[in-house]
Amino acid sequence: MKKRQQSAQQFNRRGMGRRRFTPGEPSRDHVHGGPLTESGMPAATPNAPPTSATVFTTDESRARFPWLPQRVITGSIWRGPAHERVKVDANGNATPWPPTRP
Repeated sequence: MKKRQQSAQQFNRRGMGRRRFTPGEPSRDHVHGGPLTESGMPAATPNAPPTSATVFTTDESRARFPWLPQRVITGSIWRGPAHERVKVDANGNATPWPPTRP
């Protein structure tokens, strides 16, 4: 039997979904530029969003939810071992989340 020869086009299509790793210099997409501090660390740009405020959780909240860390980001939602969720406000008070509906 005669085998049909594959065209070069069909041969090239097989590897289209595959990307091969080629060691070398990083592409321009991966090079990060921007302002640096005197010590060489990246500096914040003027249009950068403000950092998140952190608060210490209250003793009452940690007594009620012992798995809460002592310091958290304001407004963060934490899930406990029994999958209950609590949200910590700006004063460090943790309340169940989502709030119960009347």
